[in-house]
Amino acid sequence: MTGKLIKNDLKADAAAIGDIYLAAAIGVGALLISTFLDISTWVKFALSVAVIVIAFIAVIMTFVQVIFGANKNLFGREGYLTQTLPVRTSSLIFSKWLTATIWVIISYALVIVAVVCVYYYWTVANDEGAKMYDMIYNFAQTMGVGAVEMYKKYLIVSAIVGLFNACIFVMDVLFAITIANIRPFSRLGNIGIVLYIAILLIGIQAASYGLADIADVTMLIDAKGAISMTVQQSAVDANTAAGGMNIGFTDVYFKAIVTVFIYIFTVQLNETKINLK
Repeated sequence: MTGKLIKNDLKADAAAIGDIYLAAAIGVGALLISTFLDISTWVKFALSVAVIVIAFIAVIMTFVQVIFGANKNLFGREGYLTQTLPVRTSSLIFSKWLTATIWVIISYALVIVAVVCVYYYWTVANDEGAKMYDMIYNFAQTMGVGAVEMYKKYLIVSAIVGLFNACIFVMDVLFAITIANIRPFSRLGNIGIVLYIAILLIGIQAASYGLADIADVTMLIDAKGAISMTVQQSAVDANTAAGGMNIGFTDVYFKAIVTVFIYIFTVQLNETKINLK
């Protein structure tokens, strides 16, 4: 039954936001096709901007759907059906979390694809763009910036952390939505949903920053691309001074632990305290 829930939730989200993703796919296709056509630079520039803008709009629409779509399905008129399905509440919340996370990740991937396509077009498929890129890259090298291996590893690790944070964010949103549908917190309506999400995210982030100040587990990526882990601030400062990059992990660990408890609490609230409209 959980599999059917996930399938139906994916379909429902696709129906709500599928058009913007189709528009983005068309834009990316048009950008790639334009590399073989003799059209003006201004047209190609406008097309590049359009692709990036559509990709970011898709991200915004996805977040709106994750927040208000889940609220409508769980606690609106649809909630009378959703909450009485012959499945465990834990499976219901898991399905909402998983499908919303998938769409958030897809939206991130779309932005990455759009940026990569535009980058490819203006650096590889376009002679003028390639020359400009080489000029900027050479200038960065003279300033001591541009250790390619270091940036590659930094971007890869940052992307993985970003995806993990996306999973955590969705669970936080589901918890905030649940709180917003419990008396007396339900009085604020949709404004309350946004408010509770903001309070929860800010509170968790502040707590994670506090822990990081006490002892931050940090990944060091030196200028040559070598990776190591440390909890010593002196090592972090030395790596930064040497031109390396750092990624803190304490907040990720803390958020992961908190998210487990938030999931359990969300399930319990849905079973006992919700106020369907």
